[in-house]
Amino acid sequence: MRAVRANTTLLRTNMIIKERDSRAKDIAELTELLSCNITNRQKFLIEQEINSIKKGESGEDDSAYYINFYYGDSDRWIVIHDLRIEFNGKVAQIDHILINRLFDIYILESKNYRYGIRITTNGEFEAYYKRQYIGIPSPIEQNRRHIALLSELIKKYDLLPRRLSIPIKPRFLNYILISPKSIIKRPSSKIFDTSSVIKADTLRSVINDNADNTNGIDALSSVAKLSSFSTIEKFGRKLVGFHRPSKINWRNKFGIDEKYNINHNNVNNHTKRGYFCARCKARISDKEAKFCWNNKTRFKGKAFCYKCQKQV
Repeated sequence: MRAVRANTTLLRTNMIIKERDSRAKDIAELTELLSCNITNRQKFLIEQEINSIKKGESGEDDSAYYINFYYGDSDRWIVIHDLRIEFNGKVAQIDHILINRLFDIYILESKNYRYGIRITTNGEFEAYYKRQYIGIPSPIEQNRRHIALLSELIKKYDLLPRRLSIPIKPRFLNYILISPKSIIKRPSSKIFDTSSVIKADTLRSVINDNADNTNGIDALSSVAKLSSFSTIEKFGRKLVGFHRPSKINWRNKFGIDEKYNINHNNVNNHTKRGYFCARCKARISDKEAKFCWNNKTRFKGKAFCYKCQKQV
């Protein structure tokens, strides 16, 4: 019995192939640069960059939380967070990837539109900011470019497993994950299809609906390419092997001369209060803690990590 439990524990560690890269170092470096002898414009741009990173992390954290909660312990899916690939002179920064044993590959882009978004009848995206809508790049098209580049890389390096010497054909699915608190204004589906833009907390329902709506022919085809968990895990680890973290010279980006040294006495190094799981004592995110507090009846006012939440 002990051996079985040990193997189960080992297997569970393999579900999430890669976690999101921390941006703490970038934020710390940018914060330190604010103490240099720089112009007000440089300070403004650096502060905007810091806010942008934090905002992006918040959106990715929201999405990662729901993905890990539902699929982090599954023996039918693997999870990859924050995959950055460089290929043929192009770059794709993919927020989240979900892959099941049928080689359905969900490419997920996280967006934290705090005050909501509007999608026009022409498929253009606008974010609400300071009482007005501002045009922004289409995340749907952005994700399509990610899928195209990832598909090229997979084909170039022959990463897919084979059946009867023929590579399994994956199915790529493009979804944009919006914060559950954001408001999404959409045109009629008859005019422009926005079904790929969903709130992060509905992802599981969307995936279940996709499985339920598979027709007979597709179902037979899916059974033919059903793979073992070890096969998709191996494929996922190959993909992660192509991850190339972004390296940004922040001084160069904001035109700060090397002669301007950082005054460490002026750097604000205050630490943020942390939360810990009431069961396993591991550090947990604000999102995990708030989820428990919003469900006081179930968790009795205590906060748990997403794994312990399933056992309470």
